[in-house]
Amino acid sequence: MTRTFLPLLLALTTTALAGGVEPINRSQPLHWVPGVLTITTGRTGTQPFTNAITLTVGGQRVQVYLITGSRSDDTTLSAINTLTAWVTTPTATPTQKQALTEVARAYLRGCNVQATPAQLALLNTLDRWEDGGWHEKTLDGVTVGWADGNGFGFRDEAERLKHRTGLSLQWPLQASRCQF
Repeated sequence: MTRTFLPLLLALTTTALAGGVEPINRSQPLHWVPGVLTITTGRTGTQPFTNAITLTVGGQRVQVYLITGSRSDDTTLSAINTLTAWVTTPTATPTQKQALTEVARAYLRGCNVQATPAQLALLNTLDRWEDGGWHEKTLDGVTVGWADGNGFGFRDEAERLKHRTGLSLQWPLQASRCQF
């Protein structure tokens, strides 16, 4: 219960002297994911992820990989407003989907100081993922995309596409308190 309300409490009570919300490190929201067991930081150039998190969902251990980034024309900004998260299987189990959703929810709550209950509820629709490509929904500046099966993947060293189950999340840059 504490992990559920901590990001909201911090967003509401932690303000900087300049009148804004105090920035946090890019991996901090991972500590607020329910059931978190381990958090690993990727090494630039050798691993295709920013962080990997292992968590317990429904009594099972699930590993989720993620990349955080920024979408903006202003390259001087250090705020993060994008998340891509995936599991290594092309078709996710309900437990893996729940793990992906929990990671996305922690980032949306922790990074987007203007997150609304309706935007957070948008993540609840991901449990009804359809096969057959990439799907996207946008609500008040927050865009959630997902694919189960084909529609999302990575190329390996031999340039073969490896299908994964994954999701993406983007929120307004000006509302983000997560920093590189």
